[in-house]
Amino acid sequence: MNRITAARPATRRLLRYGLPLLAASVCLVLLRDRLDGIETGHLMGAMRDVAPSRWIVAISATVISFWAIGQYDAVVHRMLRTGIPDSAARRSGAAAIALSQVLGLGVVTGTLARWRMLPSQSVADAARVTTVTTASFLAGWAVIAALVALALPGPGMPAWVAVPVLGAALALTGVAVWRPCLELRGHRLRLPGLRALGAILGLTAIDTLAAACALAVFLPEAATPGLAVIASAYLLALGAGLVTGAPGGVGPFELSLLTLLPGVPEADLIAAVLCFRLVYFALPACLALIPMTRPLSTPEATPRRRVQDRPMHRAELAVAQQNGAEALQAGASEGAVVETGQSLVLLFAPVRGTLPALLPALRREAARRNLVACAYKLSARDAVQARRAGWRVLRIADEAVIDTAGFDTAGPAHRQLRRKLRHAATAGVTTRAAALADHAALCALDAAWQAAHGRARGLTVGTYDATTLARQVVLVADQHGAPVAFISLHVGTGEYCLDLMRHGSGLPDGTIQALVVAAVAAARAAGLPRLSLAAMPATGVAEPRAMARLRDRLARAGGGPGLTRFKRAFGPRTEPLYAAAPGRAGLAVSLADLARAIHARQYRSLAPGDPAAPGIAFGSRTWETGATRTAPEEPPE
Repeated sequence: MNRITAARPATRRLLRYGLPLLAASVCLVLLRDRLDGIETGHLMGAMRDVAPSRWIVAISATVISFWAIGQYDAVVHRMLRTGIPDSAARRSGAAAIALSQVLGLGVVTGTLARWRMLPSQSVADAARVTTVTTASFLAGWAVIAALVALALPGPGMPAWVAVPVLGAALALTGVAVWRPCLELRGHRLRLPGLRALGAILGLTAIDTLAAACALAVFLPEAATPGLAVIASAYLLALGAGLVTGAPGGVGPFELSLLTLLPGVPEADLIAAVLCFRLVYFALPACLALIPMTRPLSTPEATPRRRVQDRPMHRAELAVAQQNGAEALQAGASEGAVVETGQSLVLLFAPVRGTLPALLPALRREAARRNLVACAYKLSARDAVQARRAGWRVLRIADEAVIDTAGFDTAGPAHRQLRRKLRHAATAGVTTRAAALADHAALCALDAAWQAAHGRARGLTVGTYDATTLARQVVLVADQHGAPVAFISLHVGTGEYCLDLMRHGSGLPDGTIQALVVAAVAAARAAGLPRLSLAAMPATGVAEPRAMARLRDRLARAGGGPGLTRFKRAFGPRTEPLYAAAPGRAGLAVSLADLARAIHARQYRSLAPGDPAAPGIAFGSRTWETGATRTAPEEPPE
């Protein structure tokens, strides 16, 4: 049995390396038979007859192609978060490809070349970059070849192959959008985002089209079938060379071109390929030896810093703290950013400083990560500043705010609220501040809520864990001496903000409303002028249908119409909230991705008896608790 098991890897290696080499050898034999009738003198004469202007055009096309090749590495380094600057990534990538396409065994030679040029990276890091770059290019090549085959005349990928390739590419894009991180055997695999996928596809098109132009200029004018036909043939010949893994694709590349371009005289075609190989293979490989002698020095990556754990003017910024947001700094300004599958999102108002100072830094950092920049839940004043900076702005929600000094349940506007409060009082519901002894009961309420409402949400919605709860104001509703519900409030320097609402089954009507009224009294007693009930969907906004659908989805992610009715019962004033992005497409992508991320985020909830975390200060006491995490949902009617 052990012999069989040991033989399997050897068999796989034989199939992996042996079959391509065998195919390349067969192609070389077939090519030799095709070239037997071609005189060497004729080839040399055809190469000498190429005008200098054609050499210049071919060299220019090669420069464009290798610029795109270098950009591959820049995109991949951003995807892998290596911290290597784009300039160093481009130079090392172009040099590695120039050498590996001549030497063959691209994964091995490319890895060694990148490691040599970027000594701050380990061999494993260089291998990861090489592997991802190779896989990305192959995927991009397949899509471009399929598109060219369906759109342009000439020899190309058969339709029965091209259509499934495009279908698979669309499916992969859908997976990358809906599930940007996959769990595979305990490992997290981050898929490239839309911006990275678009960059890879565009760079592949530039690279291959420029290389096809470099080949086309060497063909005789009288026999040239046209750039569209040459591009189609080049893409297939390139694919044949890639599959075999032969150095430079020698053999399969030439044989494929001879087969796909029968109208071009064989001697002229081979002469053109030889000129092409001098310009596109030999010249870049020789130039690549120069930077290989002097490794690139790269600055150390700046470590990411979390948002400071301290009270802020806007209480809702605590959501950024508890969701692991990073600090984005630009001069004296600082903001909290979170990363989703497609976007780098600045949450709420700046922690300090002004928004105009943060927007360029946000855009640069998003580009460095192949993401779209977005600012979420901006005030009207910040939205005006974003619009002046050239960003697209959209009203996405309204913040419900209660002025604590003037709040009074009397009057016709609060008739429904008073009815709810009477129901709660009749049922024997009382409210109070949470105490140390409530820990087990609050955990049980949280578990009951999750059992009734399903998995928790997160990201821009508040999450519940022991560390955050210890910094919040927590109010409990009792019925006959037993806790039946609780709410938590973020604490800011000028306001409280409603965070979590948790309850068990059989909740008496009006209980959550009684807790919110108690929260208003607590904020007033603390000298705070505002109690924010957080966001609710905006109403009366005229906009395109696509944006309206995005708004509806975000509204459902935030709790739906039930949450809106609940908040409006308190008669709050509303303050508009906005989202902003550099362009309309980026804004649509970011909002859709935010809605996905809010739904997709999951947290582990621990029962009271689970292993506890270190002691956490709760008021003036210590609350020993586990890492319980949940998130808000639509309150009961």
